[in-house]
Amino acid sequence: MIDCRRPENVDELLETLDSGKFRIFAGGTDLMVRKRQWQGAERRFEEDIVFIEQIDELKGITEDKEHYHIKTCTTHSSMEKSLVLPECIRLPYRLMGNPAIRNVATVGGNIVNAAQVADSLPLLYAMDGKILLKSKNGSRILPMDEFIKGKYRTEIRGNEFLYEVIIPKLNIRGFRYKKVGSRKASILSKFSVVFLYGMDGVNLEYIRVAIGAVNETPVRNRDAEEKFVENRDVGEFLTAIRKDLHGSDDKRSTRLYREEASLRIVAEYLNELLRGDSYE
Repeated sequence: MIDCRRPENVDELLETLDSGKFRIFAGGTDLMVRKRQWQGAERRFEEDIVFIEQIDELKGITEDKEHYHIKTCTTHSSMEKSLVLPECIRLPYRLMGNPAIRNVATVGGNIVNAAQVADSLPLLYAMDGKILLKSKNGSRILPMDEFIKGKYRTEIRGNEFLYEVIIPKLNIRGFRYKKVGSRKASILSKFSVVFLYGMDGVNLEYIRVAIGAVNETPVRNRDAEEKFVENRDVGEFLTAIRKDLHGSDDKRSTRLYREEASLRIVAEYLNELLRGDSYE
């Protein structure tokens, strides 16, 4: 028989996680899909479950001088409507699923599920996001690209849970975001591209480019970004990124389509930047 727990606060949650092996259930929008056996069948859970959506401490968006702090059970709807977050963070959440899904789906769930098509991951890679993990033994902070190990694989330990996401405040002069799928709403991404840049006066300070849903994890090449700031060579940048792309054909589209189409969009954004086109 499956044991189901509903702790009232974080301390009770930590005690529960330390007492055995539990599957954490927040919004459930990703988890229920993964547990589907076939069309129309009931979802089958074989692990004990701990529900966390009811814990108020795990909801909310705050900021300090250098970071945004987003608690794990904050919904996608709260993200898209936030008055604290900049548009470059709100936009990807606005385009996830549909309103019904966004009202339930959680920030932490989309990360911990670590799906190849998770729409929040490219954004968090591009912005050097980190996560705060908690357990009864203490806390630890990991960069997003160290936490995500592959498709449905993360560095989370059995008695840990994702407490909050930490996003640095960047000097962002402009951004672009493109999500490509078969239709406008409730889609699995064929791929997505996040592009950010910052200026130091009249000089280009940095660029950030992350491509999602092509490889098992988002693609970002920091060395190529630094070289582009120095030489403004679009072709060299695209060549470096192309070497990092190694997806596969699946039901969403072919590997070739996703790789070539995403690189074309990156090239478009880089050329817009060099021409001085407005990113406002």
